[in-house]
Amino acid sequence: MNKDILKLPNILSLLRMIMALVLYYLYVRSFQEPGFIGALALFLIYIVIAFTDFLDGIIARKYDIVTELGKELDPMADKVLVFLMLFAFYRISLLPLWVILPVFARDIFVNELRKRSKVHEITFKTSNLAKAKTAIQMIFIGFVLAIPVVMSWIDSESKLYNILADMVSGPTLLILMILIMVFTVYTGVDYWVKYKKAMKEIE
Repeated sequence: MNKDILKLPNILSLLRMIMALVLYYLYVRSFQEPGFIGALALFLIYIVIAFTDFLDGIIARKYDIVTELGKELDPMADKVLVFLMLFAFYRISLLPLWVILPVFARDIFVNELRKRSKVHEITFKTSNLAKAKTAIQMIFIGFVLAIPVVMSWIDSESKLYNILADMVSGPTLLILMILIMVFTVYTGVDYWVKYKKAMKEIE
């Protein structure tokens, strides 16, 4: 197998992290300097990041590429994107900090469980719940980025425009994020229960 193909998933993961940093910077700056970059451009950057994630998965499955570095980089790239964008939403006062911190805390907690599992030689696989959690977080971020794009395309007097405006200024996004936060924390609890069960079997 071509050695360059073996490296490609890791390169794509690193690229996603770099693009996530660029997206964060441009998104926050666009609110500080109106007209700096359009909402569509920001959304397209996010689409490119999502596409590289999709492409990464296809390549890994097609060529059966599973490396220790890849196991670390792929989820790390997802976390970097989610953390940066949720923090960006806080920076522009779209979401309060208290609804974001539990999401960060959950991943720190799960990462610690992962390390402990490795020490005790316990198999630690990404659960389907955790995969669903990541997908929901990504969809939410994409949804938030898409709102201003749609608003820029429709009449400001239309009913849809007012609905979207209410979503941004009202409690809708906060409620959605609270639900995501609760589900995210639950996936952490699920890992903890499985870890404790595995430890009892060892003892």
